[in-house]
Amino acid sequence: MMMQEINQQGGTLMMGADHVRPKDETGRELISVKGLLEWAFATECATLDYDEIGEVSGGHRPGVGMEYRIMQMGALGKEPGELVVPDTSVGRSYPHDDAELVATVLRNTVTFDLAIRVADLARGCRAPEWDLGPQHLRPRDWGKRNHHGKHGKTEVVREVAYLQRGRRRVRKDLWVPCEWTPSNGQIAAAHRGYLDWWGALLSVVAGLRGMELSRFVLNDRMPPMAPWQKNV
Repeated sequence: MMMQEINQQGGTLMMGADHVRPKDETGRELISVKGLLEWAFATECATLDYDEIGEVSGGHRPGVGMEYRIMQMGALGKEPGELVVPDTSVGRSYPHDDAELVATVLRNTVTFDLAIRVADLARGCRAPEWDLGPQHLRPRDWGKRNHHGKHGKTEVVREVAYLQRGRRRVRKDLWVPCEWTPSNGQIAAAHRGYLDWWGALLSVVAGLRGMELSRFVLNDRMPPMAPWQKNV
């Protein structure tokens, strides 16, 4: 099986499954938070469950903190932990305990919608698409196509009345309304989406602080915060 790793420019790097990560003195593998999420959701197939009561109460059950939930999950051992539903279909084993812990931390540190988005990206070993390409001017609507190709749809910008040989005539000045694509709004939305994802990764790092994974140790590697800024 081949694993994928996403570089800073949004490209895809193929990496063999036998890729060896460095280890610390305890023998645990050093891994970035992005790599840990991809391992938990793409390799171990951890999933998230919707917490209806938690959503109504603002994201957390009244009087129950994240530490209590993680303690509950640890006490259950291989049983499905709260908010973590492993794939128990034929031929599948339970996710690794570390994967369940990562999924629980993700679910409890960000909104459910954002957690789902982060998990989906991790399953595909992808980062959010922030680079929509260079802006270019294009017609807002397209008109008829002829042997020269497709043409922008024209509109009347103004009518000019004038006299010609004593007769009143009207000339219609036409123009082609154009727009920049991708628009500034689309570019800003893509950047906001990337920053939301980056912030979610930072929240997972903070949520795992003080907790000990059995297989991994988080290193300090983070994706670039604003890759569209060349000086970052």
